[in-house]
Amino acid sequence: MKKISTLLFDLGNVLAYIDFDAFWRSLGFLNAIDKAPFVQGYKELTLQYETGFISTNEYLNGLKSVFGNRFDRERLEQAFVSIMLEPVGGMIELVKQVSRTRRTALVSNTNEIHYRISLQKFEVLSVLHKHYLSYKMRVMKPAQGFYDAIIKDQKIDPSEILFIDDLIKNVKGAQAAGMQAVKFENLWQLEKALITFGILP
Repeated sequence: MKKISTLLFDLGNVLAYIDFDAFWRSLGFLNAIDKAPFVQGYKELTLQYETGFISTNEYLNGLKSVFGNRFDRERLEQAFVSIMLEPVGGMIELVKQVSRTRRTALVSNTNEIHYRISLQKFEVLSVLHKHYLSYKMRVMKPAQGFYDAIIKDQKIDPSEILFIDDLIKNVKGAQAAGMQAVKFENLWQLEKALITFGILP
């Protein structure tokens, strides 16, 4: 097993809790039937936003259209922000510890609004040495191009990179790119894995 030089941490449900349904609840959609007419339009628009193909202004205007102008931009942005909850307990201490001996980075499928709020809410982001963001990279996990861009930027063999994510499809994407990877379950499980990799004592 090659020594790990860089650790990549996902944001959502690894460093910070995310509740995607909070967006819908915030707008008063409490069941699947009510939100069904809007889900596809919301998903397609958000995908464009998180891959950097539309601006924040275009996104919020687009959301207004998706919902037939039922909500103003401020209400929609508040609902969009509401999915960002609290930090995952113990992760900042762990990231601080590993950042003393290894390079660390954020790897997130995200957008300008959520990233801006995350910088304010989650201190752990200031500890990580680099931030790889889908909307700036114009590619999202688990697309091969996402991992390739990181490998190229890190200038190391991909086997020296450890990728940590809560979604198995993203973990498999990292492994296909030659990285080592861990599917995040909880803090205890990750600490155990990092001991196995020789990163924690």
